[in-house]
Amino acid sequence: MASQTISTAQDAGWIWDICLPTRRGVGYVYSSRHSSEEDARATLRRYIGPQHELEARKIPIRSGHRRTFWKNNCIAVGLAGGFLEPLESSAIVLVELSAKLIAEQMPANREVMDIVARRFNEVTLYRWGRIIDFLKLHYVLTQRTDTAFWRDNVDPATVPDRLNELLKLWKYHPPWFFDEFDRLEEVFPAASYQYVLYGMGFQSEVPPEATADTELLASRLREENERQTLELRSRLPTNRELLNKIHEYGLQPV
Repeated sequence: MASQTISTAQDAGWIWDICLPTRRGVGYVYSSRHSSEEDARATLRRYIGPQHELEARKIPIRSGHRRTFWKNNCIAVGLAGGFLEPLESSAIVLVELSAKLIAEQMPANREVMDIVARRFNEVTLYRWGRIIDFLKLHYVLTQRTDTAFWRDNVDPATVPDRLNELLKLWKYHPPWFFDEFDRLEEVFPAASYQYVLYGMGFQSEVPPEATADTELLASRLREENERQTLELRSRLPTNRELLNKIHEYGLQPV
């Protein structure tokens, strides 16, 4: 039983596979511009295997978000504000952040409501933009060119200007705090970008005078990290064993 969500790229999108205590949640997010519903169902059937007689539900997704979230005395939160994708739980974190912002900045009277609304709209629009950047990062770094879906997604014309600028910058140094990730509550901080960038093989050029020492240090750190990882994993129970124990005994009170 996997302890993480497994995402597997397909010809026109990707399949999620989430292990739950009593079942597996599996779905195929595909582009209707690059695949028919019939082909998408066949792709999902091949992934699940013919031994499982399951009927797939189709859930249409209209991706996007509002331009204005707070208008007069109405505020769009959660799915009322927008939806982009079902994997990163971005809509869920925006519910929490929006609720927090409303609670902390609730207008004292009508006189200041427009000021608070403007600030809320600016912050929320910024957050949706950063989510789009982070999601696009997963696609723009792909090495796949075997189908139209993947070729279309690496088209420079589809890359947001901010992300395109950062990718140029990151050729020469890794993402860090001051690369416009300096807000107090970033949805995806610089570290999140590092995981995706280098996990997908992105290369940052190192100044020649620092290459030898840097590579030696990095090699030692990787070896030590791998050693500690193997040692710690050998002591841990499997995910299934852990969930069975929690089911039987519950969680220790904090």
